[in-house]
Amino acid sequence: MLPNFLCVGAQKAGTTTLDQILRQHPDIFLPRKVKETKFFVFADRYAKGAAWYEQEFFSEWNGQKAVGEVDPAMMFEEPAAGRIAETLGRNVKLIFLLRHPATRAYSHYLMSRRRGFETLSFQEALQAEPQRLQQDSDRRLQFSYLARGYYAGQIERFLKLFPRDHMLFLIMEEDLIRNRSLTFRRIQEFLDVPVRPLNLDIRRNEAADIRLPWLHRLMRGKGLIRSAASVLLPRSLRRRLQQAGERLNTAPSRTPQLSPQRAAELIEQYFLTDIKRLEQLIDRDLSCWYAPQS
Repeated sequence: MLPNFLCVGAQKAGTTTLDQILRQHPDIFLPRKVKETKFFVFADRYAKGAAWYEQEFFSEWNGQKAVGEVDPAMMFEEPAAGRIAETLGRNVKLIFLLRHPATRAYSHYLMSRRRGFETLSFQEALQAEPQRLQQDSDRRLQFSYLARGYYAGQIERFLKLFPRDHMLFLIMEEDLIRNRSLTFRRIQEFLDVPVRPLNLDIRRNEAADIRLPWLHRLMRGKGLIRSAASVLLPRSLRRRLQQAGERLNTAPSRTPQLSPQRAAELIEQYFLTDIKRLEQLIDRDLSCWYAPQS
């Protein structure tokens, strides 16, 4: 069974929390091995074909009505929308979960730094981004702090291929945080599954600091231990061990959050025009991002 719904983005907007909550529903199936298959994101995976995708990630489907996947890179990576339409058809249902683009960029930066990809300050990273994205395509996903927050162009790609009434647009601050109960009712109704009580207190991917940098480099780097593990251990087990190690090696972040003043400056400098365009595309007031109430 191939997916009939996808949550396509955005990154650092609560997609992991969404995934974990939806997994509780008995009539919703999400891949057991991984959260993100990257089938529509990476060309080499897409080249393996729909039959491989179905067998590799959805073979454990057991009759659930809603079958899907959550991967925020699908919204950002330009070829993904066309690949989705080609593989799943134009009637697949799409969930977009969007976040204040400046705070999203800062959260993305902290994640890249935590994973060992980033060595620059936040301001330096923003200034370096255009050149980085042009010169190092392999790190496009890690360094796209601003680019991922230009939502309008990303959503336009999907609007050209899929019917508007098959899209659900959610705003992290208003829907996932302030009105979570109502939002998960809306999601279940959108997916046409019975509305069930779900544990909505789950939160994932909260900001964290590394306890032991050398252990983090050992788990993330390419070396003899990781190479041996890739030969000796199944991928699903390697992933579980890495996740367990990362949980033990992190502590709640002591890094200061982005101040409201700085967030407002970044909106004005980089994102305001795009947000105004987005308001028209999704027919929703987004002043909570550019004119927040005290």
